[in-house]
Amino acid sequence: MKRLLKLISIALCIALMTAMAACSGGAGGSSADGSTSGFVPGEPETDTVRLALTPTGNAFNAIAMEQGYLEEEGIKVEYVHIENDAEVLDALTNGRVDVASNQGTNLPLERISEGQDLTIFGGYMLTGCMPVFTKVDTPWTGIKDLVGKTMACEPNLYCITGPLLDMGIDPLKEVKWLPCETQEERIQAVKDGRADYGLVGTYLNYAINTDPELKVCTYASDILPKYSCCRVEAASDWVKENPNTVKALLKAWIRSMSYYDAHHDEAVALMAATLQQDEAFVRAYMDNPHFDLNIGPMKASVVRAWDYMGRLGLLDENAREIDINEHINVEIYKAALDECQAEHGSENPKFYERMQGQFARYNMD
Repeated sequence: MKRLLKLISIALCIALMTAMAACSGGAGGSSADGSTSGFVPGEPETDTVRLALTPTGNAFNAIAMEQGYLEEEGIKVEYVHIENDAEVLDALTNGRVDVASNQGTNLPLERISEGQDLTIFGGYMLTGCMPVFTKVDTPWTGIKDLVGKTMACEPNLYCITGPLLDMGIDPLKEVKWLPCETQEERIQAVKDGRADYGLVGTYLNYAINTDPELKVCTYASDILPKYSCCRVEAASDWVKENPNTVKALLKAWIRSMSYYDAHHDEAVALMAATLQQDEAFVRAYMDNPHFDLNIGPMKASVVRAWDYMGRLGLLDENAREIDINEHINVEIYKAALDECQAEHGSENPKFYERMQGQFARYNMD
């Protein structure tokens, strides 16, 4: 009975907040009029979510476990340890995991273009601290320095190739790309002279910054602000069958982001323990201002990425027949954000105001 009363109270709060947003001209949801029509609050459809865990970890889920947010939302998360991003995306289809949060944006978009039916419904890192690096004696004045040089990474990293394209530079013809089996190999390729520059993921900041032979030239987020590093996705059928489970997960993570906002050092220590890494390894990226976390789907950034990858010829030819908007669900996130603000907004009012503002700017059509 208490649970039912709570759900009724939440539904009334959402209705009131939507009405207030409409009166003030603010955004309320995924449709053009700012509504969240079509989403019906209810109990989570399943009590367990299997989340792929990779070396960077997920600070929000670690906090949600530690603070009991998941339990309060009626679910639990089981980690499935997977090292390879491609394997994680495969695992979404074969049922080994339910949700992926750290596999970037380019790889999920590539898979969608190839016909894998995925839905992006949230985010983790809006921008990671992905360093562009080189040897300490190699000059760097900007990304035009890549022209005529060899870059140790793949050209599907649109955070680099997209801005080059906007400058009138064809990055597929004017830059040589050196694909590597692992990101660690990108580092070695620069050190042994096979590549002039390289780009690696967030978790390798410590390796780059502690190597006396290397220096950071810039970060991907300086080249393309809010480029959308890691979005959260699942098989579309799983999202359709478990909308309230998705909402419960997002609520726990939104509350964790609020906690992270106010308790950074505690979050760093918790992440180090979760990953079984030294705190210095974790601080190398979590203390970096380029490490910008954001739970929202950030639809505008994802659509921009899809456009860049299409213009660069990095998507399957079937992409022409795909409306990427159909693979981005902002409605469940908005419902989760509204509920969190109604229930917990007094704990961190500025945080929730900021998140509602970001939703209006980056998730509306």
